[in-house]
Amino acid sequence: MQYILSKDEMMMADRKTSEEMHVPSAVLMERAGLKIADEAEKILSQGKGAQKNRRDSRTLVVSGPGNNGGDGFAVGRILMERGFAVDFVLVGGEAKTSPLEKEQILSVRAFEPEIEIVDTVPDRDYAVVIDAVFGVSLSRDVGGIYAKAIDKINELKERGAYVIAVDIPSGIDADTGKVMGTAVRADLTVACAFSKIGEIMLPGMLYAGKLVTAEIGITEKSLGAEPKFSSYEEDEICLPDRKSDSNKGTYGKVLLIAGSRDIAGAAVLAARAALKTGCGMVRVFTHENNRTVIQSTVPEALVTVWKEDDGDETKRALSEAIKWSTALAIGPGLGTSAEAAEILENALSDCVERPVVLDADALNIISKNKDLLRSGVSEKVITPHVGEMSRLTGLSIPEIKDDLIGTARSFAEKNGLTCVLKDSRTVTALKDGSAVINRNGNNGLATAGSGDVLTGIIVSLIAQGVSPERAASLGVALHGKAGDKGAKEFGCHGLLASDIINAVY
Repeated sequence: MQYILSKDEMMMADRKTSEEMHVPSAVLMERAGLKIADEAEKILSQGKGAQKNRRDSRTLVVSGPGNNGGDGFAVGRILMERGFAVDFVLVGGEAKTSPLEKEQILSVRAFEPEIEIVDTVPDRDYAVVIDAVFGVSLSRDVGGIYAKAIDKINELKERGAYVIAVDIPSGIDADTGKVMGTAVRADLTVACAFSKIGEIMLPGMLYAGKLVTAEIGITEKSLGAEPKFSSYEEDEICLPDRKSDSNKGTYGKVLLIAGSRDIAGAAVLAARAALKTGCGMVRVFTHENNRTVIQSTVPEALVTVWKEDDGDETKRALSEAIKWSTALAIGPGLGTSAEAAEILENALSDCVERPVVLDADALNIISKNKDLLRSGVSEKVITPHVGEMSRLTGLSIPEIKDDLIGTARSFAEKNGLTCVLKDSRTVTALKDGSAVINRNGNNGLATAGSGDVLTGIIVSLIAQGVSPERAASLGVALHGKAGDKGAKEFGCHGLLASDIINAVY
């Protein structure tokens, strides 16, 4: 897993590296400068803007009064050592510079005694601009001369400059991704040691541009405790291994409670996704109207139907289906009728020993009777989109989107479950307060049935023996990866939920 650090975690790791592991802060700064200078040199050596030589490939370093600004001066000096022309801006002047930044400024002046360090961004064109105004410690809205400097950097970008942000784009909150008044729109962000939450989550990720991580000497050993946030490495996003000596019973039995009188498609998609991702068997418990549709479109699935006004028989059939199953998913296309609510209540009271995934209409029913969340089910995974989360929590959609991670974590901890909060950056929050942030996928996944596919994937993984917590986050990553594959073939506009299923492998 890739760790994603909060502001406090990053600052603590920095301190521990210097104070307990005895790697001087000046060494860390120099290493950061070298890595960022390497990235800048790649751009400068391309002759961006028809530049002919190193002296013409001019770089502007815009620093603020702090260690992030010191990183900027280190980058500029290293580029000068390599023969590139560099101009320096220190916003606000030298009065508030940190001790480390003062040392870097002295190094620049020792290398080039006649260098002029100005306090405002010049009105001229540059091949590369290094944004080192603010780092992760920014805690309030940007204003005054700093806002003017950031806006000027963005203007230079529009005029053709390639903008590289040091650690995080200036103006982005490192813990949330919020724009603090104004922010630099970087082409590339070089995150020092670990990625930060703010450059992973929206809108910060849009300002970060391409994100790369630079090893500067702050390692996992620098962390006081395991970070709360992580994401999957690409090679970790794969289906569970299968045994040579196995049969369909080896890979679990999924019971999918889905579909209503007028809606069969959601059940079809979830069932196909569950089978496609490797579970041994799927049984769909659905309204009698859907039998023919499901049997003809998913012939591999078993079908058990319920009839309206036949409560006792429905309850008996449901109980038998639950006893047959390894894991359940409830909700896709189920509707919110009185019959659907009764089926959900009976299922939750009957499947105490089996993990359950709750999605779509199951969540809409629960939003009207939140006591259902406190049923005896040992392991619950919920998969709400922000609208469903709004109904569950009473928070507005803007409030949820403004703090996606916090909302998911709070709900998971309070209710003792795993919460997959779906949005452009889906967050899987676990009941211990940790969270996995998904980093793949695309806007083509915003299509009808996509959530039903995700539900099928997650419950399939659980049935195969993956823990519900891991199945939830891994299912999201597999879903996103399949969406990326599908978009390459069909485009984001033409991606269908069935394409996502066919791209999972």
